[in-house]
Amino acid sequence: MTICPHRRFDGAPCGGTVLPTGYCAVCGRAESAPGLPDLPQDPRQRGPDELLVLPEREPRPAEERLISPEGPLRIRMGCSSAACGITFAPPYTEGPVPVQGHCPACGARYSYLPELAKGWMLRDQYRIMGPIAHGGQGWVYLAEDTHLGDVVAVKGLLNRYEHDGARLADVERRNLVAIRHPRIVQIRDFVARRHDDGQVTGGYIVMDDVGDGTLAKVVEETRRGEFVLDIEHVAAYGCQILEALAHLHDGGERVFVYGDMKPSNVVHHVDGIKVIDLGGMREEGQSQPPAHVTPDYMAPETASLDMPTVAHDLHTVGVTLRELARWAVDEVPGLGSTSFWWVVERAVRTDPGRRFADAREMAGQLRGALREIRALRGKSDPPEPSDYFRPSPQLLGARLGTVPGIEHWLNRPRRDRYAPPVAPALDLGAPTPTEIAGCLPVPRRYPGDPQTARFEVSSGYDPGQLLDQEDEKPRSVEICLHNVRVLLSRDTRADLRLAQEELDIADSIPGPSAVRRWRLEWHRALLALRSAGLDEQPQQVAEARNHFMQVHLELPGEYAPKLALAYCAERLGDDQAGPTAKELYEAVFARNPAHGGAALGLARLALRAGDRRAALDVLARVRPGTLDHTVARIASVRIRAARLPGDGDPLPAPAEVDEALAELRRFQGGSPGAGEPRLSEDEALRLSTELHEWKLDALHSLNDRPGPPGRGAGRLTARALRRLGAQERELRRQLENHYRQLAVRHRESADAHEELVDLLHAVRPQTVI
Repeated sequence: MTICPHRRFDGAPCGGTVLPTGYCAVCGRAESAPGLPDLPQDPRQRGPDELLVLPEREPRPAEERLISPEGPLRIRMGCSSAACGITFAPPYTEGPVPVQGHCPACGARYSYLPELAKGWMLRDQYRIMGPIAHGGQGWVYLAEDTHLGDVVAVKGLLNRYEHDGARLADVERRNLVAIRHPRIVQIRDFVARRHDDGQVTGGYIVMDDVGDGTLAKVVEETRRGEFVLDIEHVAAYGCQILEALAHLHDGGERVFVYGDMKPSNVVHHVDGIKVIDLGGMREEGQSQPPAHVTPDYMAPETASLDMPTVAHDLHTVGVTLRELARWAVDEVPGLGSTSFWWVVERAVRTDPGRRFADAREMAGQLRGALREIRALRGKSDPPEPSDYFRPSPQLLGARLGTVPGIEHWLNRPRRDRYAPPVAPALDLGAPTPTEIAGCLPVPRRYPGDPQTARFEVSSGYDPGQLLDQEDEKPRSVEICLHNVRVLLSRDTRADLRLAQEELDIADSIPGPSAVRRWRLEWHRALLALRSAGLDEQPQQVAEARNHFMQVHLELPGEYAPKLALAYCAERLGDDQAGPTAKELYEAVFARNPAHGGAALGLARLALRAGDRRAALDVLARVRPGTLDHTVARIASVRIRAARLPGDGDPLPAPAEVDEALAELRRFQGGSPGAGEPRLSEDEALRLSTELHEWKLDALHSLNDRPGPPGRGAGRLTARALRRLGAQERELRRQLENHYRQLAVRHRESADAHEELVDLLHAVRPQTVI
């Protein structure tokens, strides 16, 4: 059995079986055929080098783009008369329909042949070269602008006898004049069409020539193996299309709806896109003339409304992206292109109220998904602030990178001098549900909230105090959510009940879905986490995870929901449905290498698996010059020297601890701004003590001295303590000195001083005295 040597469009190997005919049973390609172009092995070399960059694509020469006017038409022809309005199909016609003639029902004349022929002149300026395409409403020709010496596109009516031809042409002309944007084809002129009797029955719109490289053609070239379409290209196309639609939708009093977005109405021109064919564009709410839509792309509600909306436009963009992505290379490490597909899923939802609020919101989430794809492929783009979340001032999981406090030594059981010097295992510092609830990023306030001014500093706003609703003003969801966060920061079940009441009030306040949907879900998750912390109920963490997942589905381009899901998955384990904690942490950290919380999460997962080197490698990736980098460096020093929890290989080699101690000495001598953590004298002493304990543990374990029978394996005797090797004896003296210095620093507390003195006596070398 021979396996097909080719790849699928998504970049993965085909894996099909080559039949005796020589063709693959899956992809249909001949085994010996060239197939699709090979892809780079390094993910960083796939797709464009820079964010939102598209490859340059020059239009074909004008002469190569001309088509025969006698070619078949890809439209359904109908009667020119509004009073008749039949479509030329059974029972009115049988067999092929002539492209010109008279209506079989009413006799009205029609002609779908191009009206302009090669060599004709329009207004003594535009010399027609010939037709290049036709859409659902008009023929498009190329013409030479004899005044400016360049090539232009000229659009006329598809059926020259169309009863509403003049109005259709006038609507498109006015729309094009009103809408000027670099992502939309630009109108240059309008030439009215007059008959010999002076009647104006239409006109010709003269536009910039942007070539014929439509996205439908890009797909066709990809299918033939002439072009490699990447998921990054698809996302960049979507962002630029949405940029054009946002301009249409943000027209102030006049909101325009494009209506007929699809791959054939977008041209890849040079290094960007141009939206063409604005014949179907209408003001929102305008029903006449009827809008032109394509059934396979239109939103389901448009079939009954017959008036496209902004929500309809977003649906058509989602379907367009879905169609393009079918042919794109979307192999991405980790979470892959999942966030991209969730953006598409939200855009094409059946309920228009559950789609994106507008084109700008969709573009923002699509851009975030694109940034995530590039980051997971190893590409570096400057971080961008979120429009929806404020970063938390507190670092979750920072205990792993924090110097232990003195209680680390005071809370131990009394040490037996003859017990082996086993040091406590490293505390991985996984955040508790309560810490997660209090330290996650905070949603930015909805700007349309009726009492948003209450949160300004000038109003005396205190983020730690509860706020009351003002009677004379509409009730505020944001005041309720503020109160929820304040109450969750407290530590009683009564406050937890009050927080639930505030959340219920917020849920009862009418308002736009932008307030009600994901913001309420986020705070429901915080409430579940706080409940898990107070009542120690793990199922509450699972409930929080479900709420965070709803936020993620609404905002797939944001990192904050992924971070929250990662913490929940870490606590619940990876047997839960959905992405793993490692995938989620990596998606956040790859996108922002300064994010210490995600790096510490990845390090904890690696340490639980006994992979010390992987934990050190991920912490080394935290971007220098940040506060999180300091925590990561301290965590690295501790991990390098530590006894790890669990089985496996919990102890390092003593030489590894020596390297950690050398790094610690650099911290003590560092200076602010030098890129190294700067520890106080007391912090350096405590960290050095912890490292010396782990070194003694590691060194003693290498000696492998089993104790006498009946006294427990590894237990020492007075004689064994007197015959210590020189290295262990010196190490015990050093650790004894560390305990003594700690005891001096805490002599004001009799209990602390006594415990530290006991530690130094338990570890010091045996003497004859």
